[in-house]
Formats: sequence, C-alpha cells, structure tokens
Amino acid sequence: MTRTSGIFYEIDSSRILRNDIGSHPLEFLGETKNFPKNYILLESDKVPDYCYLVRKGQVFGVTMSPSCEEHIYYVMDPGALFLEANLIFQRPASVSFRTNAPSELICIRRSRLIEAIDESPQIMYSILGNISGKFFEAMDEIREIKSYNANWHLCKLLLTLAERYGVVYDGKILIQKKIGISFLTSMLGVNRTTTVRCLKQLKDLGLLENINGYYCIRSIEALASHQKILEVISQ
Repeated sequence: MTRTSGIFYEIDSSRILRNDIGSHPLEFLGETKNFPKNYILLESDKVPDYCYLVRKGQVFGVTMSPSCEEHIYYVMDPGALFLEANLIFQRPASVSFRTNAPSELICIRRSRLIEAIDESPQIMYSILGNISGKFFEAMDEIREIKSYNANWHLCKLLLTLAERYGVVYDGKILIQKKIGISFLTSMLGVNRTTTVRCLKQLKDLGLLENINGYYCIRSIEALASHQKILEVISQ
C-alpha cells in the first residue's frame, strides 16, 4: 500500500485495483449511476467521456481474442478509480471495460476532473498517485513475466486473492469468492491446461484445496515459501 499526501490507494501486482480505506477524494466530483452485470462501459480503442470510481460491484478490463476468448487484464473492486489518465489526456483505452456484477459507479466528466485538479492539491496528488502506481506496477509485471514461470505467478495470484478476499476457516485461509479456472487462466495469461497443471501441483504439495467450490490455502506461510523456492530456482 502506498501513502501519498495523506491519500491511500492500493494496486495489487495481480492487477486487482481497490481502495479499502475510507472515502475517496474524488467521490463527490461525479454522478452516481447503477449498471447491470456485463454492461460495456467503454470499448477498446475508444476515448472515454468519463473516468469511473467504483462504489459497489466489480468492473473488468478485458480484451477478446480472435477465437472469442475473453482475457482479463484488470479487476476493479470498490474504491478503484480507472480511466482517469485516458480521460485527462484524451487517449483511447487499450482494453474494454465491462461490469462483472451489478455495479454502482461514480461517473466523472473531464471538465469537472480538470477543474478539481486545478483547485485542489489533494485531488492532484490522488490522481498522480493512481497513475504512477499503475505505471510502476506495469513495469514490475513486465519484469516478472520475463523472470518467472506460471507456477510462480499462480502462487502470487492466490496470495493476492487471499489477502483481498480471504477469511480464516479452520486454521486455513478460505478465498471467499468463486474463482473459476477461466478467471485464473485469463489473469495468468496462459492456456487452460497449464492452469490446471499448476493447480494440481499445489494440491499435490498440500498447499491448496477446494472446499465447496472455493479455493482454500492451507498455509499462507507455506505457499509464500513455495513461491520463494520457485523464485530461487528460476534465477
């Protein structure tokens, strides 16, 4: 988590964006609207009319392959601000954005955002923090993709999901969110066979299990240690 002039924001290296601490300084700048599940907020290669702040629900940043397979690049949970850089600089989005659940979003127009940046250093630092945070995370992602294999990336993703959605369950950490093979495959950027193989390896090692359709990490420390071993092996 990063602190910038009293403003908190958090961006997981697994590309899950959120802000769990209090209110966001931009929440009073726009109009609150409700959107149904699978609503396309913006198509790729389009310049947005708004940036969005998630109050409730969830938004995915996605692309579609020639074979009509959806690839997930970003997950925006409550508190996440997205498309602010595209809006400010009038740049087209590189991915499409759709709701993954019924969602309540604050829609902020460019004129209002620019006005707020001019008037408030707090708003300026908040925007700068979000944009620079995403940039630094993207650089880390590129380095990690080149350095580590799918097993390492799956460990990292599971640890992030556990931090975000995990609850203590019988001495273990239950990821209290339905996570499918397709989601993991898309986030990892591998094929389904590789994802299944990596999950099986973790289960065979006694690090992961499935309880009523939910993934459960038997020991966060053991999974983190296993990831560290994979990191050393890859060097």
